[in-house]
Amino acid sequence: MWRLITYTEQYTPITPYKSTYAIGIVEDERGNRLVVRIDSKYFGRLRTGMVGRVCEEWSIFGNFKKFVPEGVEEPVKVALVTGSARGIGAAIALELAKAGYTVVVSDLAYDESAERTLQEIKAAGGNAIFVAMDVSSRESVEKAVKEVVEKLGRIDVLVNNAGIARDAYLQRMSAEDWDAVIKVNLTGAFNCAKAVVPYMIRQGGGVIVNISSIVGIVGNVGQTNYAASKAGLIGLTYSLAKELAPYGIRVVAIAPGFVRTRTALAVPKSMLRDYLRRIPIARLIEPTEVAKLVRHVVENEAINGVVIPIDLGLTISPPKA
Repeated sequence: MWRLITYTEQYTPITPYKSTYAIGIVEDERGNRLVVRIDSKYFGRLRTGMVGRVCEEWSIFGNFKKFVPEGVEEPVKVALVTGSARGIGAAIALELAKAGYTVVVSDLAYDESAERTLQEIKAAGGNAIFVAMDVSSRESVEKAVKEVVEKLGRIDVLVNNAGIARDAYLQRMSAEDWDAVIKVNLTGAFNCAKAVVPYMIRQGGGVIVNISSIVGIVGNVGQTNYAASKAGLIGLTYSLAKELAPYGIRVVAIAPGFVRTRTALAVPKSMLRDYLRRIPIARLIEPTEVAKLVRHVVENEAINGVVIPIDLGLTISPPKA
């Protein structure tokens, strides 16, 4: 058994390693001392005097001594889901609550839909709180994230789900409609990631899931603003996945096709029928199906920096035009 004498948490990766970790000195009963590495998942929970075991771990740069503390309680993990009062966001919040996360249901305002989502989570045996947030406002996001950390202590998962659609052909689309969609769907995700990432770094990692759209991959008539915002989310995902990996933060995008929500059901019937004719499985996707994919991404630590379509086969259905 080894006792931790002192340690330093490294928040910047040290060459040639590509991850953050803690460096410590441990001592056994005979007074022998070793310099060891400690996984970043223990950030914020290390204490001098704690005991544990030392093992040797392989890396491509050679073997190293690793200290594994014993008796360290796993924190209750927290998931923040934007735009989760209803629709896809509500389904994601419920699914993550079932997985054991304390969920932050977040939307513009607390209303009947938000109350219903909180009650469903409670009925399923989960824990959740509501925090008001306007993702298009940097000040609102920073205030909300600070409130979450003050109440729950951490944020392990961020699901950038909040989004709006204001469809029109280019000739008829107003500058206001373009700006509004980009500001919520794309800048909103940037605002949330910007506010949450510092906390994830300090706690040793996390997961960001961006809810894009199949429209961001194949485009769609009458949705230039929406398609551009969702394509932008894909670029944001690729870049952040590379940038944040050293800190133990994974970033993944999910691209749903038409999901059975108020937005999809408001699409003109002729357009919806054309969509259903083009795909191999002619139906709408259920919000719970998207939610289960989000849970899988969150729980599988090998998934990073990819865009996962969930579209019943639309992307393999010609023509794209």
